[in-house]
Amino acid sequence: MTLTSSPENHVAPTAQLARTRLIRAEIMKIRTTNTWLLLLAGVVVFTAFALWTNGISHHYDLHPALATMGAAEQAGARAQAASAHTPAGLTAIAANMMTAGQFIGVLFAMLTGILIITSEFAQHTATATFLTTPRRSRVIAAKLAASASCGALLWLTSTVIDLAVTPIYLHAQHVTISLTEWAVTRSVLLNLLEFVLWAIFGLGLGAVIRSQIGSVLTGLGVYLAGFAAVEIIFHLIYNLYPHGWILGAPVIAPAVASTIMITPAQAFPHAPPQWAGLVIMCAYTLALAATGVALTRRRDVT
Repeated sequence: MTLTSSPENHVAPTAQLARTRLIRAEIMKIRTTNTWLLLLAGVVVFTAFALWTNGISHHYDLHPALATMGAAEQAGARAQAASAHTPAGLTAIAANMMTAGQFIGVLFAMLTGILIITSEFAQHTATATFLTTPRRSRVIAAKLAASASCGALLWLTSTVIDLAVTPIYLHAQHVTISLTEWAVTRSVLLNLLEFVLWAIFGLGLGAVIRSQIGSVLTGLGVYLAGFAAVEIIFHLIYNLYPHGWILGAPVIAPAVASTIMITPAQAFPHAPPQWAGLVIMCAYTLALAATGVALTRRRDVT
């Protein structure tokens, strides 16, 4: 008896192969430019800088310079040092060191997502891309996967550096905390999710604002200026209406939300829990990505 296969049996593998090829093509587009190398180098530099600044800060948390302080300051410093030496305090320090470089790293992830989509329009290759693959949804899905992969690569680069430095730093500070503690591991994994979300956030922003310069400036404004603006605005509101929840309200800014989601202890006084930052960051990313996908499917690419 001769066995024959129907055409339907080849549909799924063929579609999967097409998707894989599209993703590879999108990643190849990134690799053929020097931009990704500059972004990767930026992550390395800023991760090293963040480790240095965080290390100095935590050193004085653990070992305050009491000789330079007055009696009142010494009492506060001793209390802070005692808190830092508790299991919760050491966990927060370890998590902070293991996610060092996050603040600027996710900014680079966002820029990567922006460049993946806007470079098509800046270099006038979008028409050829969509003519080669008329089903725009497949192209968009490939760009989303490529953006997520680039975000994960930036996270991996930063985390490898953190992992190499953090145990040495903790040993030098004469403290012991396992980096496999769930609170630390959770922060590292949430940091991975954060890099991926910001890369997709950037892709969605670039799809909404096709101009490369316009989307980059908007992204920088949302991230950096937005971070500062909500802090100032809500502190001014707090001065007029002193309620604790107002000090936690800056979580509505994406940059603040992403910082909160990787911090096991409170990121700042009255800050909401990690899950609140995660939910808000996911909501921003999904809304912007969905808008960008819808516009890309409907707009004329010429």
